[in-house]
Amino acid sequence: MRATKREVDEVREYVVGQADEEVVHLEKVASELVGPVRHDIWDVHCPDSRWWVVTNPTNLYDQTDFKSRDVVLTFHIGLMLRVEYAQERDVPVAPGSAELLPGSWRRWQQAFDAYDSGDEAETFQSVGVRLRECLVSFVGETHDDALVPAGQTPPKAADFKGWTDLLANSMAPGDSSARLRSYLKKLAVETWEYVNWLTHAKNAVRMDAEIGLKSVEHLLGMFTAARIRFGTTPMRCGACGSYKVVAGTCRHCQWGDPSYVPPGLHEWSEEEQARRLAEPCTPSSEISTFISPNDF
Repeated sequence: MRATKREVDEVREYVVGQADEEVVHLEKVASELVGPVRHDIWDVHCPDSRWWVVTNPTNLYDQTDFKSRDVVLTFHIGLMLRVEYAQERDVPVAPGSAELLPGSWRRWQQAFDAYDSGDEAETFQSVGVRLRECLVSFVGETHDDALVPAGQTPPKAADFKGWTDLLANSMAPGDSSARLRSYLKKLAVETWEYVNWLTHAKNAVRMDAEIGLKSVEHLLGMFTAARIRFGTTPMRCGACGSYKVVAGTCRHCQWGDPSYVPPGLHEWSEEEQARRLAEPCTPSSEISTFISPNDF
């Protein structure tokens, strides 16, 4: 089959990097569309070995283990599905965001483990139990008496609806945030009610548990995003309103922020300067790999 020079070079570099062998010969021998993904199969010869390379994502397989390209493609697809499924078990947010609700995400992970442990209705009900514990943990990590308006009685410790209502008011205050505030409140109520239904659903099936997992995942993600959104206020240009304000100057209209104070420069002692200059470094002349957009 025909292949571009770029494809050939990428496969060659991949095999050299993975197998640590020189490539003697390679050719694309098949290309098959499986669902929405196209997989190319390459036959690669090295001095002491012969490999299949299958793309999207790329992996290589020893031809002594896989005699047929059809067999290796079937194995590759199955392996990639298992890898993708294993990744779904991980907390689906960035580590920095997950650290804002460590207990909640840990219990969400436990609910996923329960989801994966069996195929009976009782198993899926147990997912609901774990998810309910996750939501209660969420309240425990976010509730604060400061959220309660003066003169109002605080909700009970495990009152999920009461605390999330107050939390939404605090996270998205004012008329400009009315839509987000309403969305957070409705999301909390509907998620709580669904999880409680799942806990008692004697005819629950796997898809019911999966919907519960996705619902709670979405709730934790939305409240985390709202917290980050209103916890930081980006600088805007005083003249044109652009967010492209860097070091007190608008890159769009060159407006200057009169209140901007440049950070002070750290002054090193002579001894510290000498110590740092004595450390080895890599001069730019030793950088030998240059990549342009045309290389991709």
